[in-house]
Amino acid sequence: MQEQIQSDTDEISLKELIVKIRSVWSFLLKKWLIITLIGLLGGGIGFLYAYLTPIKYTSKLTFVVEEGKTGGGGLASLAGQFGFDLGGVSGGGVFSGDNILLFFKSEGLCRETLITMYDSAQNVMLVDRYAEVTKMKKRWLKNKKIGAINFSKYSNGIFPRLEDSLMQEIVKGILKADLSVSKPDKKASFIEVKSMMRDEMLSKFFSERLVKIATQRYVDSKIKTKAINVNMLQRKADSLAAVLNNKTYSAAASQQSLIDANPALRSVPIAAEITTRDKTMAATIFGEVIKNLEISKTMLNQETPVIQMVDQSTLPLFKERVGKLKSLVLGGILAGFLTVFFLIGSRFLKTLI
Repeated sequence: MQEQIQSDTDEISLKELIVKIRSVWSFLLKKWLIITLIGLLGGGIGFLYAYLTPIKYTSKLTFVVEEGKTGGGGLASLAGQFGFDLGGVSGGGVFSGDNILLFFKSEGLCRETLITMYDSAQNVMLVDRYAEVTKMKKRWLKNKKIGAINFSKYSNGIFPRLEDSLMQEIVKGILKADLSVSKPDKKASFIEVKSMMRDEMLSKFFSERLVKIATQRYVDSKIKTKAINVNMLQRKADSLAAVLNNKTYSAAASQQSLIDANPALRSVPIAAEITTRDKTMAATIFGEVIKNLEISKTMLNQETPVIQMVDQSTLPLFKERVGKLKSLVLGGILAGFLTVFFLIGSRFLKTLI
């Protein structure tokens, strides 16, 4: 008996559900004109958005960093086979892990790239071209507090307060929307830098120079200490070479004076002996410095990282644009769905009231 009552209750609920669905459907059919008009309006807004959205040119660079040979590599490899990690053997650097992603998207690096020249005439910076194609300069010109702005007249990259604040806004905008740095494969060491800007050459110049400046900084930081040591040894070798040349001429002159000297004078050979001894000492020291210099140069070459470009965009660059037909359809569908939900919700609230 109880099962029969439960079955009747389910049947009544199902009937009520069907009735409600039919009621909602009939209600929506009566509102078809409103739904259609708002859907068309949404499609028109989507089309207008696609029409007004500017085309962006995408420039991509993919590279890999080949680290130089460093001491302790064999020991670390041997320890790794037994499950040990020797911390500090190859300390984390700028290009290690996810540090590279933060480094390439740093404000200082972006700023240094923007103050490079856009044209061969050396009178337009990348930042000027960016502000021009994004219509920023037109907006600044209409603003009485800003007016005409020309970053290129400050060739040293040191700007007044107004220009510096505008530069900060440009840098923030680029880092937020126009620059992408990622690793296509987490297991690999490939790094992809992508810039998306409204000017084709600007996008290409920006990505290329950003990578060039960043990698040069990295190489300089890796070999800085050893490069200083090589330069110091080179200066010592040059000065010792000059001293050795002078000692060689002095020794030759002393030997020549022995030929014409009076054999009875026992003190005459002493000067020649001292000169020869100084020459020998200078030659010995010079040889040691040269040996150390060559060893330092070899170590410098071994530890200098190599930046290998894997892929680079060529002209013409890929154009990224919003499809007008796609935006029209999606805008219409979205507006239609929102209208349907609004009508159903308002009808439900009226029923509750």
